[in-house]
Amino acid sequence: MTTVPRSVLLIGGTGFVGGAVLRHLLTAGWRVTVFGPPGPLALPAAARHVAGSIEDAAALRAVLAETRPAAIASFAAYAAGTGGLARAGEAEPERALAVNVLGSGRLLEAAVQAGISRVIWTSSTVVYGPATDLTARLAEDAPRRPASIYGLTKLLAEEVAAFMRRRHGLEIAGLRIPLMLGPGLWYEGAAAPVKRLVVEARPGARPRIAVSPHPFDAMHVADLGRLVEALLAGPPPRHDLYNVAGFTTAFAAIAAALQERVPGYAPSLATAEPPVLYPLVTDARLRAETGFAIARDLRATLRDMLAERDAKEGTP
Repeated sequence: MTTVPRSVLLIGGTGFVGGAVLRHLLTAGWRVTVFGPPGPLALPAAARHVAGSIEDAAALRAVLAETRPAAIASFAAYAAGTGGLARAGEAEPERALAVNVLGSGRLLEAAVQAGISRVIWTSSTVVYGPATDLTARLAEDAPRRPASIYGLTKLLAEEVAAFMRRRHGLEIAGLRIPLMLGPGLWYEGAAAPVKRLVVEARPGARPRIAVSPHPFDAMHVADLGRLVEALLAGPPPRHDLYNVAGFTTAFAAIAAALQERVPGYAPSLATAEPPVLYPLVTDARLRAETGFAIARDLRATLRDMLAERDAKEGTP
């Protein structure tokens, strides 16, 4: 008996996060249509790409009518250059609002019109704004006080999603994701020190790198693929927002883990306070309702990033 693959329209599949989720879904047998503009990452041959913009309501309606997916997964966010999403938002706030907020609203309206009820999308833990106490982990109902345009757009998108869930009964789940790491990380932003530590991890190397001394939450991007699939295929999400904590680490721990893998590597870390110190979160709600647990810790994440670096360089 032939099994019909589950189908999904994936927004933002040419970026780092969306691309990783795309690869996971394809491997798991999903039929995936990627909608959006061309991006920095090439699409796998098994994925169909329909060029368009989340700002274009007519194009959204057309692709949903043509492909008739069972669900939607959206990783849309305004980006420009390699500086990361936060920097792009500060440089062009109107574009960030147009894509991250108005575009997200148009996507949900198109989903309602097409009769698609399940939408999984990514928010961010930056909605909480600056941390006041790193000893306390924030739950989903903690106050949101974004300190960046990007954080503001995610807060507003959360409000739009909550409204559409109340008004139309959409099965929406937004994932407040932490710093995402792993193979395929092409942009800089908050992950820049991690990338540099990995790239320079060679015997005898002694780079001096300025980093924050504080702990932060991070996650291997491949684990997000597992989580998104579970939410796409599982029962209706009970809540419209979930914190995703991943694992908690610090740059000193990252440097130490790399030194274990690369004998003779001795990075020197200088202390530099970050522009915004973000809080740690608890993902107790997510774990209680889905049973989700990460499969890749810090060491596995660094192992995969080193393997990607060596493969690109042809290092055995």
